[in-house]
Amino acid sequence: MTKQCFCDTMSVTDITKLYNYHKQRQGIGMENQFIRHEPCFERILFVLTLDRKKMKERILIGEEQQIRFRLNGSQNAEVLCDMTRPLGTFLINFERDTDRDWNLYGLSPLRQALHSNRWKQPELEQAASEFLWEKYLSNDPLKMYVAFRIWNSYLLAREPRDRNAACDRFMDKMSRLTGVFQNETMSFDRETGKPKQFQAGSLYFKGAPSEDTRLDLWFPDNRRTEECVSDYASLYPLITYYLNRLNDWGLCFRRCKVCGKYFLAKSQRYELCSDKCRKAQALQNKREFDERSRENNYDLLYKNECQNWRNKINRVKNTAGFPADRLEKIQASFSDFKKEALQRKKAVKTGTASPKEFTDWLYQQSNVIVELTEI
Repeated sequence: MTKQCFCDTMSVTDITKLYNYHKQRQGIGMENQFIRHEPCFERILFVLTLDRKKMKERILIGEEQQIRFRLNGSQNAEVLCDMTRPLGTFLINFERDTDRDWNLYGLSPLRQALHSNRWKQPELEQAASEFLWEKYLSNDPLKMYVAFRIWNSYLLAREPRDRNAACDRFMDKMSRLTGVFQNETMSFDRETGKPKQFQAGSLYFKGAPSEDTRLDLWFPDNRRTEECVSDYASLYPLITYYLNRLNDWGLCFRRCKVCGKYFLAKSQRYELCSDKCRKAQALQNKREFDERSRENNYDLLYKNECQNWRNKINRVKNTAGFPADRLEKIQASFSDFKKEALQRKKAVKTGTASPKEFTDWLYQQSNVIVELTEI
């Protein structure tokens, strides 16, 4: 497939076909990128639905009517993305851009292109295109959506005669869309894991334009049992909705003790995030159990041998006429036995000696006490 496959007027259907094609090519190389074409004039939405019962989230990207068709069960509806993932994935994997790469490599070259002559524009567009296309092919719905919105908004900004005013509008809207990447979105209590409710009275909602605080709620209908929310201008309202829903449902964030990743759980007693980690933990538990069994075996033999020595020493103590010097020698040998046994046990625990070596030595000591106590 070459760049000739991009038509002059790119519709959502064309973009969808392109997206499906490149999903199969991930890892092979990126021969195609976002290039200049007629923009998509339809309003492309980011739609989210949360399923508490199945602990799943579903994200759809596309035109409103097509998304509604897809939600009602039509697989022929053309959408850019329709992905179902474990509940909480959107917040846990949320894009973090502390180095402002989206602004530096995605927006800045396009801003310069809008203020440059036609000879400089291709190079600037290519720089931004490479960055955005890589994000689009990441298979992350959020990155896909923002990358598409930036490129399409740039194409729309090229339409008006007044490029300066169009550029200002473009940068203002896209900066608000990507600005959320510089903030922490997975806000929760570190002790209980309970998500913190995002307050609508925060400084952001007080100072933001009304469009940036809007989130459309789609109530369930006869075919669709879960409510949906659609977002367009800013991602903050979507994060607010998500955190508040998780808080209302009493769910909590936990960190997997095997892989270290965060996941969403119904209570704090959950410590493992997936079947893979549960199998890994079960294997580790078996190894630890086997190790304890081996340790308990040689430790039990040591305790039994100590008791064997004590029994024989007590027997000679109660034997009339048993020489006192021999009894003293036996007791001294018992002290030496215990000191050396502790050293050998320590060597087994540190791995410098094997349990078999220790148990063989213990069996030899049984003969020593027998010889010492012979009458």
